[in-house]
Amino acid sequence: MIRRRIAVVWTAVVLTAGCTPYGADTLRAVQTSSPGRPPTRTVTLDRTAWWGGDSYRLTALTTTPQPDGRTSVELVLGVAIESPVPVAAALPRATLESDGVTVSGPLEMTPPPYGRASLTATVQDVGTAGQQLDPDRLALVLTAPGAARAVIPVGARAGQDQVDLAPTPLRPSADGVRTGRHRLALASARLREDCSGGTGSAPTVLLGTVPVVPRVLSAPKPGRHAVEVLFEAPAGSTADGLLLHLTLPDGRRLAPAVPVDATPYPDLTGRISLAAWFDFYGDTTGTYTLEAADAQQPDEPTVLTLVAG
Repeated sequence: MIRRRIAVVWTAVVLTAGCTPYGADTLRAVQTSSPGRPPTRTVTLDRTAWWGGDSYRLTALTTTPQPDGRTSVELVLGVAIESPVPVAAALPRATLESDGVTVSGPLEMTPPPYGRASLTATVQDVGTAGQQLDPDRLALVLTAPGAARAVIPVGARAGQDQVDLAPTPLRPSADGVRTGRHRLALASARLREDCSGGTGSAPTVLLGTVPVVPRVLSAPKPGRHAVEVLFEAPAGSTADGLLLHLTLPDGRRLAPAVPVDATPYPDLTGRISLAAWFDFYGDTTGTYTLEAADAQQPDEPTVLTLVAG
């Protein structure tokens, strides 16, 4: 049985969450050694994958040969919570693969509920004793049983293409909806493959001194897409009586996959974030149509279109 020891060190900084462009991919390898010992190699890069509503930015990977012939691998990652409010998200199982074959034990990643954090993770006993591990062949894989795979190849010889599961922004035809009692500003609309809305409840967390109940997200399934629509509304607003439907490019008309979620922003203004999730399988190309109506006036919907790009 392969022994494994995993050490994880977090440094968390709470910031305003949101998608952050990390720039073009860069790769740089540095090799150091001492007489009679195999070399330590460091690869610096800048690649990001999304999973469970979070983005994982891999910036460095260092391989150090161990006395038993296996390899210790240190990874440096930045994690950003891709939500305007705290979330309780499905956590990925992270593993290292070489030429598509798993060579490490699982590294359970536990991001904070909000903001951004930096992570240094050291995984011991990687690979096979007596066989030098080539970092250029490694890939970091984020997944869970029955869920989609996000793949960050470290080098050109990893044998796997990058699968980033990145959200696709959808351009709306209007900046909000006004229907019956509801006055909602459209905060964002995105096509996602890395997460969807979840059910159940999550424990309250403290952001400073403010108690917040996180929004629940679910793990993605292979091939499943979700249109995520986020609204914001003034203090005291609710989703009561709000009827939403999304018509897909192929004409299918969907109701939200889970009840529309209303979560306070983590500030003292009392603003409310409303989230609607529409899950489906099939082609994603084309124009989506969103209908919003008040249950007291269902025949008077507001209609807007959502287009990728």
